[in-house]
Amino acid sequence: MLPGMETPSPLAQLLQALEAGDLPAARLAAVALQRANAHTHQVAAEVLHELRQPLLGAKAYAQLLAEEGGSSGPLKLLLAQVERMEQIVSDFIRLASERPAPQQRQSLAAPIWAAAKVFSVNPDSARISLEVEAPEDLTILGNARLIEQLTLNLLNNARDAMAGRGRVKVRLAHEGASPVLYVADWGPGIPEELRERIFEPYVTANKRGTGLGLAVCRRIAHEHHAQISLVPPSTMHEVPPPATVFRVLFPPTDAP
Repeated sequence: MLPGMETPSPLAQLLQALEAGDLPAARLAAVALQRANAHTHQVAAEVLHELRQPLLGAKAYAQLLAEEGGSSGPLKLLLAQVERMEQIVSDFIRLASERPAPQQRQSLAAPIWAAAKVFSVNPDSARISLEVEAPEDLTILGNARLIEQLTLNLLNNARDAMAGRGRVKVRLAHEGASPVLYVADWGPGIPEELRERIFEPYVTANKRGTGLGLAVCRRIAHEHHAQISLVPPSTMHEVPPPATVFRVLFPPTDAP
């Protein structure tokens, strides 16, 4: 290579090798590309983790000011924006992480109520009517923090779909021996052309959404050997029926 010329990227080397029909060089370039991607993936995860720490500090400080009597519009807006940034960073971290989170047998209701509380105190949720049915006797083998994140993402998705105004319901129940979580909203519904792809990253029907929330929900569900899906509105047996219902079906409580 001549002095001053840059080394081609692993991707460029792979394309050049394939174009030349050089299979050994293509294999070497593919390995180099895989290593480069893994390194970039790890660096991104570490940067996001470091970014999340000051965000959590800012969030705690804003919440403290609010609890001490601050009720001004700018303070509420600050808290809402900090919570939104923290949620986005958390979503990126979950998608970038390759290590499963530790799990233990625990109540399913506790992280559901925790998510409902975080959702309710967010000023963006002020015009949302939230109903929660979460009996305490349902247990799963899981990670409470991730179940809270999954539930909060579904709640945020419902709020954004309704432009911040409307009714949302969370219900825990049984389907045979399996615990199941439902999150329903009475918004405009999901366009038919997006329903098959709604869990893919960056696919969203909401103007203010990142398209990561539901992808993270699918990732968390898979980590818990659960199934997440859109189900018919009639599933909730509500009058009038909701427009959108997400179901998360967990493994049977007696599963190993």
